[in-house]
Amino acid sequence: MGPDEPRPSTAPRFMLKPATSARGFVDGAWWPRSTNPVVEFTSLLTALTATSGPMTRLGYNLTAWETAPRKVRVNGRQVRLEGFHGLDQRTVSLTDSSGHRMVLLLIPAEMSELRGNAVLAKASEKDGVASPHDLLADDPKATEDSPEARWENDGGHVLTVR
Repeated sequence: MGPDEPRPSTAPRFMLKPATSARGFVDGAWWPRSTNPVVEFTSLLTALTATSGPMTRLGYNLTAWETAPRKVRVNGRQVRLEGFHGLDQRTVSLTDSSGHRMVLLLIPAEMSELRGNAVLAKASEKDGVASPHDLLADDPKATEDSPEARWENDGGHVLTVR
């Protein structure tokens, strides 16, 4: 890296919907740089403390991340890290001290800069209600037509009554 080249920012890349937004599948998006939970979770939690207040819990999918400790210390406070197999791999869930829960779309670290920035913006639109599947679809025009179709593609099936 030359002296005139900009250094990559180490600040977490995330965007939240405005507080007055309609509730949808996600409350915003986060684009980590790796799957290292200690580095990435601590960075996100530190940034969220400055914008949204301290968090007490962070839920994540166990298969989407490397091994994580049960707790991390952020600004002198302990935050519980809770890994689940059943949590959507495309999201993380955060809880603040009042019990308010926030779900962030998890943008894959390897996504291109152009596409990642577009997904960040789309996921944090004021009245956006798109699902994680739809937000991360390779071709935004190729999203399914109905929640039932999305459910079937995620492993469910519609019972046909005859």
